[in-house]
Amino acid sequence: MFDGDRLERLISAHFDGVLTAEERAELESMLLSSSKARRIFLDHADFHGLLRDQAMQAGGVRWLEKKAEPRRTPSLFRNPAWLAAGLAACVAVGWWFLPKPATPPETARITHPADDGVALLSMAVDVEWNGRSFSQGEALPKGLLSISKGTLRLDFYSGVRVVLEGPARLELLTADLARLDEGKLTAKVPPPAQGFTVLNGNLRVVDRGTQFGMSVNGTENCTVHVFDGEVELQGEVPEATARNLFEGEAVLINAGKSTPISADRRSFADPAGILQAASRESDARMEKWREQSEVLRKASGLLAYFDFEELDLPTMTLPNRASGASADSNGSVIGCEPLSGRWDRKAALGFAKTSDRVRFRVHGASPSLTLMAWVRVDSLPLDHNALLSMAPGEVGEVHWKLDRSGRMLVGLRADDRQEYQSWERLESPQVVTPNDFGRWMHLATVIDSEHAEMRHYVNGRQVADGPLGRRTPVKLGTANLGNIDSTWWNTQPVRNFNGRMDEFALFTRALSSEEIAAMR
Repeated sequence: MFDGDRLERLISAHFDGVLTAEERAELESMLLSSSKARRIFLDHADFHGLLRDQAMQAGGVRWLEKKAEPRRTPSLFRNPAWLAAGLAACVAVGWWFLPKPATPPETARITHPADDGVALLSMAVDVEWNGRSFSQGEALPKGLLSISKGTLRLDFYSGVRVVLEGPARLELLTADLARLDEGKLTAKVPPPAQGFTVLNGNLRVVDRGTQFGMSVNGTENCTVHVFDGEVELQGEVPEATARNLFEGEAVLINAGKSTPISADRRSFADPAGILQAASRESDARMEKWREQSEVLRKASGLLAYFDFEELDLPTMTLPNRASGASADSNGSVIGCEPLSGRWDRKAALGFAKTSDRVRFRVHGASPSLTLMAWVRVDSLPLDHNALLSMAPGEVGEVHWKLDRSGRMLVGLRADDRQEYQSWERLESPQVVTPNDFGRWMHLATVIDSEHAEMRHYVNGRQVADGPLGRRTPVKLGTANLGNIDSTWWNTQPVRNFNGRMDEFALFTRALSSEEIAAMR
């Protein structure tokens, strides 16, 4: 039975700092079992937070980077007498003595740019890019793709699948329209995407279903082949040229003249051959990674290393591969789904549910720390999307995460107060955008006590650095990959990561920029 009076007394005792251990356990139990109790608790937290803010302002104390939204003022404070009494009481007691919950400033949210993607890069084999490059799995925005060699497979959002053979220049205009200035392409167009059009100069090649190819050399030389179904030619088409081509037909258009020829499927890339080439390239990268992984296991200062290979399914145990690591530092997999990693044969774990995590324990403390992970971010739905949390509630606790706006953050607890100022923090600029969702990234963060600074890295490149004001030793202890240990005072207990991870390393020293660049 819900005992409101008892709850009010326990909450008041909590904010007055006189809660006993037994009463704390009782309060925690009431909060966990009742949404009504949690709502009442949060109302009290707002009440006390307002008192504290006003007391601090009265004393000349300034919040760091505080960007609080306007708060609902309890009607109590509309009465000046009550307000004065509350402030006087708070100042008299001293705001710093209150065992209050942490009240970090609101995370500044950055609005994601509109998703201008028109296709997904689903395969890239032996590719050399000219200009801007893209990674397999990355969303492709409108704009030019230029390659000097290799083969790409593009999955347009309209459902069209295009194979582009280099050297080639293809401009993506919409999910149904592209311009080919150089190279070869084949397009397979499902019925819902009929009307997919490729431009070359003033020629428009409009698919009427189902498969065709184009070979282009500038704007004066274009060959169109129909492998299945029908293609319609529009725009500047030489006279006496058939406007509609059917299966087995082709036309060569050169310098304003056209020549009918037979369609030749063999002059374009074979889909089966592309898959085989992609498989060989994937295997080669996997073997190179294995060699690098063997070296990494023996690296100086490496305390925990999970390569996500050979997961023991019956026990869901992930071995710690660091040289000399004991079995009690192995990871326990909770909820995560075994999936593929950067390559077909590379193992990874998928994090999706609020419970998903890899839990492990290391011991001791360290003045410096380096964290490294290969991750595939699928979305950033939460204000805090945890990559790792360690030693919860202790001085030296570490949180490593991405926020909703795509920034990478690290926090090191420097004292035992539940306050924002208790943390040494470093935030990066936005490093993950919606176009990065689904592609693999190498993330690393360094806490460097010797040089009193912290640094963030993305794909081997430093993206942020900042001072380490208090050189608090990093506490090594219970750690969670992809999640946090929820604490009862935490009003945002859901902080799980959404994506995949296929390699993680923890060093008890500060790696140099050169060492991190060599790891990707």
